[in-house]
Amino acid sequence: MIDSHLHLDDPKLAGNVEQILQQCRQNGIEFVINNSCDLASMDASVQLADKFDIVFATVGMHPHDSKNFDKSFADKMTQYAAHPKVVAVGEIGLDYFYDLSDRQTQRDVFAQQIELADKLGLPITLHIRDAYGDAWDILRAQKSHLNNGVLWHCYSGSAELARQAAKEGHYFAFGGAITFKNAHKEDVIAQIPQERVLSETDSPYMSPEPLRGRTNTPLNIPLVVARLAQLYQTDVPAMEAQIRANTLRLFGKIGKYLDGQPH
Repeated sequence: MIDSHLHLDDPKLAGNVEQILQQCRQNGIEFVINNSCDLASMDASVQLADKFDIVFATVGMHPHDSKNFDKSFADKMTQYAAHPKVVAVGEIGLDYFYDLSDRQTQRDVFAQQIELADKLGLPITLHIRDAYGDAWDILRAQKSHLNNGVLWHCYSGSAELARQAAKEGHYFAFGGAITFKNAHKEDVIAQIPQERVLSETDSPYMSPEPLRGRTNTPLNIPLVVARLAQLYQTDVPAMEAQIRANTLRLFGKIGKYLDGQPH
């Protein structure tokens, strides 16, 4: 199984990362992708990828921190992107719920990072909250730069937007929220082909049922995959295999890295 989005460098997991990853290996979790939010987490993500064989990393600035984006940060992204285990630009996007950076700055930085991802030949991982309309407008305007794949992390938009984005070949990742009793994701899932769905935890946040309210870890990914299997009316091994194929198709560098490792 695969966790396509988590934050091992979060203080909530401090001191437990090595043990968690060892348990992941023992429980059939093949690899995880640590996502960046700011300079400190980007540095930490690459260090984790260097230290642990099952960790891959992304580079990028979260919309919360957009006000801090500058040329030096973009240069650092470019530098890290040459690393064989840096597999995407993310998480990037818009967050109008907290508005920790002003909205125009968020939009500008989102567009700039899309263009940079294209130059780097990497897919993008999106964080969108209460801003799906503006996000879609930017993605449409930047369509010429969307040449390496788009992943909607923790997708919570409408079924209609899912239909439109899936038609464009975008991917969608679901985590613990899909297991909640009030999730009501059937209409959304109906618009997303199995070939476009990924599993994630967003650890240490958003623990799935029946662990809601506890610190989340990638060890909970089987609960997410099981729920996706239910929604797609298939069995867990088939869902697991489909998610793996989708993840490797989107994150091309992961397959290249794994192919180069001794078996």
